[in-house]
Amino acid sequence: MAFRNGESEGSDSSAFGRSSLLADINITPFVDVMLVLLIIFMVTAPFAVSGVDIQLPKSRARTLSLGQDPVVVSVSERGEFFLGKKMLRKEELVAKIQAALAGQDQPTVFIRADREVAYSKVMDAMTAAQSAGAKKIGMMGENSGQPVKAR
Repeated sequence: MAFRNGESEGSDSSAFGRSSLLADINITPFVDVMLVLLIIFMVTAPFAVSGVDIQLPKSRARTLSLGQDPVVVSVSERGEFFLGKKMLRKEELVAKIQAALAGQDQPTVFIRADREVAYSKVMDAMTAAQSAGAKKIGMMGENSGQPVKAR
């Protein structure tokens, strides 16, 4: 009898006598890691909107999605303006908002104002957003948990 590569019939290194190895990938650890990461991102996502500590007013309005990478202007209780976590002077707002809106097809700015802040400060933030070219301006609040009643 002829064998490949000159091996004899009783050779242990023969591929014919050996059972083939199973080379499947075990995806269970991969799925476990992905689920843990998903849970971490779901828990931390609401805190990623802005790092400024503000007590938002309660609202019964339905929740809207923020879309991709929203521009959020925060107004603290002391009337300080923030773009993300960076504090800005009132004079800087228009230029910084304009830079943040660059490249967006539907420029939208969300205003987060502390419930104790003066209305004039909120208007300053809205005016700056409009001057910077925002097509839509939204106000952010905290969900009161009560459903909206139809009239």
